[in-house]
Amino acid sequence: MDYYSLFFASAQSSAEVLLVCLTGYLAAKYGIITPSIQKGISNLLIKILLPCLLFSETAADIDLINLIQLWPVPVFYGIFSIISGLLGVLGGKLLHLSFSETKFIIVGIMFNNITSLLLGLLNGMRNTSAMQFLLQSEDDSPAESMKRGKSYIMLTVLFSTLLRWSFGASLLRKESPDRHLDSSALPTHKDQIMPPNERTLLLSSKKTNNQFIIPQILTKIYNFMNPPLMASIVALFVGTIAPLKNLFFGDQAPLFIIYYTMESMGSITIPLMLILLGAQLWNLPRSKGKEMFASISYVMSCRYLIMPIIGGIMIILTKSLYRNDPMLWFILMMISSGPTAINCINLVQLTGNFEEEMATLLFYSYICLAPLITVIVICFLALVNVNHI
Repeated sequence: MDYYSLFFASAQSSAEVLLVCLTGYLAAKYGIITPSIQKGISNLLIKILLPCLLFSETAADIDLINLIQLWPVPVFYGIFSIISGLLGVLGGKLLHLSFSETKFIIVGIMFNNITSLLLGLLNGMRNTSAMQFLLQSEDDSPAESMKRGKSYIMLTVLFSTLLRWSFGASLLRKESPDRHLDSSALPTHKDQIMPPNERTLLLSSKKTNNQFIIPQILTKIYNFMNPPLMASIVALFVGTIAPLKNLFFGDQAPLFIIYYTMESMGSITIPLMLILLGAQLWNLPRSKGKEMFASISYVMSCRYLIMPIIGGIMIILTKSLYRNDPMLWFILMMISSGPTAINCINLVQLTGNFEEEMATLLFYSYICLAPLITVIVICFLALVNVNHI
């Protein structure tokens, strides 16, 4: 194995992420990105650009056949998510964190960088000898292997987005204070002494069903939804329903211009997200760095050590159950690994909670990214090479 080429490819792809973040950091430091501009960019990302990226990238590459044939991708992503969540709960108990702080730890461990980092790593390895270890057979080519790898990643992105912007957003939402009972809502003395009969019970039940239950359900659904989550749901429907997909994708598709426009807008999402992260690191106060040392160390240990070990062992032990594709094995291993997702910063901005803490966690996670992710990639490629039949 050409370890030098592999190290260079891994370091190059991770360094690219850090350099774009550094650009945003310097832009904020010299007053180009002010806190008000940062807030506007954040709203633009969450409400427009990120939904465009999610729809254009996932709906185009997903279909019903892929969902069935590539069952290991959603299955292992689900397993890794459950294990990560349990590690977060365990960390909360070990570190004696509050319930709210434990939920933050769960988000930091559960949602890792799948999109920008993993795609960057693949692009970095495209012209290196590392691609030889990811070929399915002698007739396979690096281009075809890369194409399969991208489809595996985008399928994972779909499920991670659905989980992140639903469960993740609900975890980070601010806890509402205890509501005090309104005296006007309490039953009056007349209500208490009036004996109920069949008619009053029936009217009360009907009033409750019509005026309280349905509005409460609609309110909960409305509060649960957000633009990225809605875009992912729409992408799932469009991608798996052929008549809908034919409207958007293909040279003769009547709505192709919509897809093309969303693809163009979505293409700037990841770079802008990285720039915003760098600006966030400068604009937000960093007084909680020392306070969060134990939590940050635990999250990074889980993301860079514990989860990669679990993921590598699980994939090697179960590889005979699905297709003999080293690229699939490699992507599944990488799904279990890597730092906290960059767009978790958008999650905390959406909920208005843990902004400083998330910026601090991401700052230290990506400072250590280049050497740690390089070691992980080399280990995984060695495992793939040894176990490929």
